[in-house]
Amino acid sequence: LGLAGGAFALDAACASALYAIKLACDKLNDRTSDLEVAGAVNGADDLFLHVGFSALSAVSPTGQSRPFQRDADGLIPAEGAGFFALERLADAVAAGHRVLGVIRGIGLSNDGRGRGFLAPAEEGQLRAMRAAYASCGLSPADVGLLEFHATGTAVGDATEIRSTAEIFASCRDVPIGSHKGNLGHLTTASGAAGLVKLLGAIEHGVRPPTIGAEPANDALRGTPFRLLTAPEPWEGPRRAAISGFGFGGNNAHLIVEQWDGERPASAARVTAQVPIDVGRDTAFAGRSIAIVGLGARVGSGESAADLARALFAGTPDHEKRASVAVRLEGLRFPPRDLEKALPQQLMILEAAREAARGIDLPRDRTAVLIGMGCDPEAARYGGRWRVEGWADAWALADGGALPDAWAPQARDAFSRVLDAPSVLGALANLPANRVNAQLELAGLGFT
Repeated sequence: LGLAGGAFALDAACASALYAIKLACDKLNDRTSDLEVAGAVNGADDLFLHVGFSALSAVSPTGQSRPFQRDADGLIPAEGAGFFALERLADAVAAGHRVLGVIRGIGLSNDGRGRGFLAPAEEGQLRAMRAAYASCGLSPADVGLLEFHATGTAVGDATEIRSTAEIFASCRDVPIGSHKGNLGHLTTASGAAGLVKLLGAIEHGVRPPTIGAEPANDALRGTPFRLLTAPEPWEGPRRAAISGFGFGGNNAHLIVEQWDGERPASAARVTAQVPIDVGRDTAFAGRSIAIVGLGARVGSGESAADLARALFAGTPDHEKRASVAVRLEGLRFPPRDLEKALPQQLMILEAAREAARGIDLPRDRTAVLIGMGCDPEAARYGGRWRVEGWADAWALADGGALPDAWAPQARDAFSRVLDAPSVLGALANLPANRVNAQLELAGLGFT
């Protein structure tokens, strides 16, 4: 597109799209950019997703995506992409651009040290929702349509219903739904799909139904929520909210409303004029940032001090690391589980533990942000599952046949069996979440 204002990709699991939109809104509010393109894509290896989610006991054995349904037994992986062009409202109006909706507030959080990466935490979800409404001065009573994350897993849906019911406790007759009955679970892109649905509902003045949701989950009883099973006209102000709660502990909640040509209550924040020198980066103008901790695992070194010695001694350290030492004192994860994580993740964990040692970090206001590259070791799992098909093709090409004992040996040569610790140890969002859990930090976190 010829855009030169910078770009990055992030992974915050199922909250990724809403995280990206929040960070884009921050840059617009800071006036460090005038247009942001934010969204998400999920086009991962479908075999890895199927085998991986099966190892986590998350895939529906009946092959049905049934959010809110009483007998829902898991998710169905899906793929897709959704992106949004974002501008400050005043700029969009001045340029004559069509305004599909106005983002009023977004709240982010992390579960911190919960009950494990696969067990959603109500406390973390509550903080994300409360932050969203506090950011814009709205209350849950102002919301006329609520898009749940609702993966169709028994524990996940019940947990989300309880946490959201606490936020909406003072409300009555809140229409709810989830697009996952239509599309399945797009994981990283699920928030984008949900926001597309809400923008369409706002445009057409229709609250859309959720399919496959009856009989409804027992957890909905006694709550203010009304599950939409048929389309209905949307009378009154069109304001909606969407949640994205990701495995590993990433949480997000976004509020969006129809723009009717009038200045919304939050317009002061959206369109605030900040003095800016054109062409100059003002991100650090008038502010100084202190570095207060450092951790490193470079070459054969086991600390930042080892790195410093290698740098100042002028001696080369080109050693390829054969293993990663993990300090057992204070460790919050089973060592045998960590043995199955990609070594890159363990290096990040240990460097972060070193950097934070002796520092009192505020739990709810400490973020964990990790820059990392994809680890090619993750591709070994695809090789394990596909090597027999490749071998058959090779044998046919050579006019011969491979011995029966060859296939299992070849599979094991690629990688071990993919179990739950191996899945978690290969996911790109987990390095940040692992640090969140280890250090009991509950601010936003992503890689």
